Formats: sequence, structure tokens, C-alpha cells
Amino acid sequence: MFSFPTHGLWFFYDDEVSIYWTRDDSFEVYQGEKQVNRFVTADKPKDSKQAEQFADEWLAEQLEEEKLRHADAY
Repeated sequence: MFSFPTHGLWFFYDDEVSIYWTRDDSFEVYQGEKQVNRFVTADKPKDSKQAEQFADEWLAEQLEEEKLRHADAY
């Protein structure tokens, strides 16, 4: 049985994407119950609001890169 981490903070998005902030400078990205990526920020977020901003920005960058990759195929 899968057990999600609980000592950090979760941010939830569309398509079963969630980003887990470990309360330091690293974030884990999940699609459903599977961890699919992780990223580290240059600076540790100072609070949960800044951590959510970092997560939002990272996800927006990933979606933009994916959109550009698919545009190249056409």
C-alpha cells in the first residue's frame, strides 16, 4: 500500500499532479501515487506561500516546455 509523505506540505493541481515540499529546498512531483520528478530550488523557501510560488512556477515552466516540444512535432 502506498503511503504519501506527511511531514512537509502538499500543493495540488489538475490531472492528479501534486507537488510535495519537503520544507527545505527540495520538492517532489507526483502524478497520482507515482513520484515522477523532483526539483531543488537555489534558495530554501522562507515560508509556505513562497514554496507554493516556487512549485507553481516550476510546473508552469514544465508545461510550457512540453507544449513547445509538441509544437515542434507539427
